[in-house]
Amino acid sequence: MHEAGTLRRWRWRGVDRQDREARECVSAVSAATGIGPLPAALLVGRGIRDAQTARTFLQPSLASLHDPVRLPGVERAAQRILQSITSGQPIVVYGDYDVDGVTASAILHHTLTALGAKVTVYTPHRIEEGYGLNSEAIRELAVNNPLIVSVDCGITALEPARLAKALGIDLVITDHHEFDPSNLPEAHALVHPRITDGTTEPYPFGELCGAGVALKLAWHTARLHCGSDRLPQALRELMVDMVSLAALGTVADVAPLMGENRDITACGLNQIKRTHIVGLTALIDAAKLNDERISAYHVGFVLGPRLNACGRMGHAREAVELLTMTDAERAKEIAVRLTGVNDHRRATERAIYTEAHRMVLEQGFDSVDSRAIVVGKEGWHPGVVGIVASRLVEAFARPVVMLHIDQETGEAHGSARSVTGVSIHEALEHCAHHFRSWGGHAMAAGVRLDAVKVEDFRRDLIAFVNERLRAEDLVGELEIDTECSMTDVNPTVWEQFERLAPFGRGNPSPVLCLRNAVVERGATRMGGEGKHLRVLLRQGDRMADAVGFGLGEYAHILQRGVRIDAVFEPKMNIWQGRRKAEMHIRDFKTIQ
Repeated sequence: MHEAGTLRRWRWRGVDRQDREARECVSAVSAATGIGPLPAALLVGRGIRDAQTARTFLQPSLASLHDPVRLPGVERAAQRILQSITSGQPIVVYGDYDVDGVTASAILHHTLTALGAKVTVYTPHRIEEGYGLNSEAIRELAVNNPLIVSVDCGITALEPARLAKALGIDLVITDHHEFDPSNLPEAHALVHPRITDGTTEPYPFGELCGAGVALKLAWHTARLHCGSDRLPQALRELMVDMVSLAALGTVADVAPLMGENRDITACGLNQIKRTHIVGLTALIDAAKLNDERISAYHVGFVLGPRLNACGRMGHAREAVELLTMTDAERAKEIAVRLTGVNDHRRATERAIYTEAHRMVLEQGFDSVDSRAIVVGKEGWHPGVVGIVASRLVEAFARPVVMLHIDQETGEAHGSARSVTGVSIHEALEHCAHHFRSWGGHAMAAGVRLDAVKVEDFRRDLIAFVNERLRAEDLVGELEIDTECSMTDVNPTVWEQFERLAPFGRGNPSPVLCLRNAVVERGATRMGGEGKHLRVLLRQGDRMADAVGFGLGEYAHILQRGVRIDAVFEPKMNIWQGRRKAEMHIRDFKTIQ
């Protein structure tokens, strides 16, 4: 700890109270939207500074989505799909094995089937085949002369695309990952929100995930098939269900929840409990979320991990089957099984994290001169190393590469995760000469290399990152929106904060700071092994409960009478119909 109680560096992103223009923006946003000054200050601090933008932000709508015809490649892709439907040519949707890929596959499967297509979904095995299009699969699929439509992958698949062309197979690639504009695959159509040919306007929102891109392609294909922008009722209802699937993919892929992603996610989550997709209903039931208002949190930490689990621990085909089937009993069976697989995944993840964390400390990879971490071992399950890498990033505040070592093949493969300020895509590009294959985006990527090259890769990655991260950056950073007082801690204000949801990357949960609070009742530890704490805080004559998840070891500091500055997230506690405003402490500093 750097100070008594401090776990991270605090960084303010809120409104400067001395800034007259900012104060005027807060007043205008508050008056135009009906929200109080505190949530209005949060919006202004996040760059939403005028009344119209604030109203749009607080009222996400499918009507705000951009016309799919503006998406690069979508017209050519949709026309080719319709050609297959008309001629009876089979269509293979080739999807990635994560939640984004699985939901994108399901979106095209449901939509194209409704339009009369003969559709099958091919999902590669995470461990045996790896990420993306692969030539062996293309060769096997080519036997039936299908149209192949990739989702959430393919934009860097140069050799598989060449093979498909040589075999006479038309390939439509839909993707959202990073790419080299000078070295694109040869395909019948490339659908990607950031591709531009220089002759048309760039797509207005470049941060769609794979499921978002698939949704746009499905929507435009349905319009062309019907010959009208207005779809028949059955297709309209289907497309609304597809928005719920796209919301799952968007949140699970940690896409920024701004712009179109916010509209898709907010509208999709609002509809999700009324879905006609039997597998989605079964998944919600198996997760015991029937009585919950499903939020981005539930997708990220409850539903998404269940869909991901089978792909991580085995094969993702069951997740695809769950989201594409119509048999409710079979859906229930799969959903229950995925819950069990996810429990096994969590246990495996905990064991590997404990071992990797110890390895980092024992080998000095947490030193100031090692501002990136590369760890690997034989026996680590390749399906969970990405999750463990994310946890190590949180623990050590630097980029992490976790590798599974296969002694039989002499290969190492795994996942990379990064921190703000370092593009892991750029870092791996610098080290690309070490890899057999790699790909990803700024915050997450995958790599495959010869095991004998791991040490050289570690050295080069550390050298690259050391030039971009300062020593003082190696402490976790906590961004704070604005200050508040104890009078703000009430259900009315907290409900206004809920209007800012869904929360996630690009639109994080509000983080507030309560200055000069007094511990009225000393902290007590709670939960398994006392990992958490509960404390009663007072400011003036007002008091409020606060909890600190994962902060149980600091309970001895928060004794009665101690003064603190507390950084927290506002949360609503609902119990037996009563709503109570709570503070979930993220960090604190004692005041001498």
